[in-house]
Amino acid sequence: MNNVTVVKHPVVENCLMHLRDKNTELIKFRESLKRLGLFLAMEATADIPVRPCQVKTPLDIPADTAEVADDNTLIIPILRAGLGFVESFLEVIPRAKVAHIGMSRDHETLEAKVYLSSLPEDVKLYKKVYVTDPMLATGNSCVKTLEILVEAGIDPENIVVSCAFTVPEGIEQIHSKYPQIKIITATVDKGLNEVGYIVPGCGDAGDRLYLL
Repeated sequence: MNNVTVVKHPVVENCLMHLRDKNTELIKFRESLKRLGLFLAMEATADIPVRPCQVKTPLDIPADTAEVADDNTLIIPILRAGLGFVESFLEVIPRAKVAHIGMSRDHETLEAKVYLSSLPEDVKLYKKVYVTDPMLATGNSCVKTLEILVEAGIDPENIVVSCAFTVPEGIEQIHSKYPQIKIITATVDKGLNEVGYIVPGCGDAGDRLYLL
């Protein structure tokens, strides 16, 4: 699949094991999602811009190096489950700003409805935008979020979507409209069940994160 990166690492597999297990308790689920998010954040930011700079080493010798230009980056979690990756991304790009987009799902039609958008007025000035959501299932919530971002003036080339679990249906939904958007994921699962949940997946990530 073009523009889809599946992050492979033993620790990622270990995190997925805990996330999939229905017996994993709240604290362990949160811990595993956060740890997995660090690997996704590292991959998602692999092409982030840098600024050349020079420092002096303890030997008082100048060394040419580079500084991450993360002050013009934006993290956008899709509420509520997307919040589970925010801390992970801020570990990697600590000067990034965070905006929120809230989506609710109609459980009969599976359509996504926007209930919150806190994008900054100057959103199109951000050079990199990272959309986070642990689950890319039907893709309806993510596509609706992307529509909001593109309509606000963000170039799809500058958007990266990061998920723990994806399925071919959700990937196709995004790339049928925005083929240039990069998707970073820990796994591509088999597909969706009759009510739009990822199979085998991990259930409802938002419910398991917050028990609400």
